[in-house]
Amino acid sequence: MSLLRVRDASKLLEAIDVETFAEDERLPYWAELWPSAIALAHWTLDTPGFRGRKVLELGCGIGLGGITAARAGGAVTMTDYEDDALLFARYNAAKNAQQPLPVVRHLDWRSPRGIGTYDVILGADIVYERRNFAPLLGLFRQALSPEGCVMMTEPDRSIGRDFFSAAAADGFLLERRTTTVVRRNRPTTVTCTLLREGSSRGRDGV
Repeated sequence: MSLLRVRDASKLLEAIDVETFAEDERLPYWAELWPSAIALAHWTLDTPGFRGRKVLELGCGIGLGGITAARAGGAVTMTDYEDDALLFARYNAAKNAQQPLPVVRHLDWRSPRGIGTYDVILGADIVYERRNFAPLLGLFRQALSPEGCVMMTEPDRSIGRDFFSAAAADGFLLERRTTTVVRRNRPTTVTCTLLREGSSRGRDGV
């Protein structure tokens, strides 16, 4: 797989003006290929049961997780808040995914009207701000089918652990494991967490 990426993401950071940053403290996190995205891609490819399932990726960035889910047979919708991310995701999906290509669209977690329902929701490294906890949990409740699951990866930060504690308190059942991703000769421990609503636990695959 070959993904179009930003050659130097730090230049995007340098180019941000004060007004852009003031709008939701927006930073170009989407431009980096994070270890959590790589872990999510491996997880989707190693997990049976994607074929024919409706899949929603949150915070898709350049699109790795959604593309691998599509290659595993899922009917994928890839979403991000940043328009530039969507341009890269759309290009990378067209270059790497199989037909039918993933749908690529803008999504604000705080107002996910018309998002529909999905069998699987994917998210790589999306719980780095506490203010997103409630919108994300609300989106899961709205968009997850009754027997569906959420597959999330994050680099074992304390704020991530706080999010999963909040998810458990909200009634989700969690199954967790860790993996190691080596990128640029640096190993990163990534936590892979599967969330289901209470009555859905115990199914094979997704």
